Amino acid sequence: MSQSTRVPRRLDQFVPWLISRVDLWNGGQAGPPDIGLSAQQLADLTALRDDFVQKYNDAKAARDSSKAKTVLQHEAYEALRSVLGGDIDIIDGYAKATGDMGVYARAQLDPPKDPTPRETAPVPEGLEIRASSFGDLVLTFEANKGQGSVFIIQRQLRAIGQEPGVWTYADTVSEKTWTDTSVPNGVASVRYRVRTKLTNGVLSDWSEDKGFFYGTGGSGATSAAGVTIEDAQALKDAQTAKGAEKAG
Repeated sequence: MSQSTRVPRRLDQFVPWLISRVDLWNGGQAGPPDIGLSAQQLADLTALRDDFVQKYNDAKAARDSSKAKTVLQHEAYEALRSVLGGDIDIIDGYAKATGDMGVYARAQLDPPKDPTPRETAPVPEGLEIRASSFGDLVLTFEANKGQGSVFIIQRQLRAIGQEPGVWTYADTVSEKTWTDTSVPNGVASVRYRVRTKLTNGVLSDWSEDKGFFYGTGGSGATSAAGVTIEDAQALKDAQTAKGAEKAG
């Protein structure tokens, strides 16, 4: 068995292990145990052990001292910045009260910048809808997506022969595509709209809504969503089949 598997490699474990083993091998008043090491070998090992332990303790004390000094430096830095910030506020106030912008040149400070406008979220655009062979509707859109931002989707249904219903929450997604797997049967149209939500809670305006119509959409040839009547009928058939599967 190699030494590496019998002697700890981590210093915090190796040091106490080393001290206890060398003390054991040196023995007490009865002398060293019979383990095959000569008195000279034990003396050499003990000297090396003592030299190493002293250097280890010195290094540990230096590290502890360095940590303490770093903490003191950080505290002094924060106290200094607090006072300095207050003094700069006084300089700003003096320049504003006197109307003398030369104050900043004499202090060799940059004038304060105008406050940045409230962050705005990008409005999604380019909404598109396509029908899947399973009777679902797939919504896609474009937006400048920052890290962590999400998209809130609302849906509006219009039953056959009825006025459009209210906009209701559909889902919140992190990608710019979403599949509506719960389109009910017996609707004349489905409309969607999307807004962006940033990580700081800022919301964009709603996008222009996009609809999918089950039937003619005014042109007599295609629906308002750009889907042919045949496609819309196929989608309705797929929805009916899906509903039958769930029921059966």
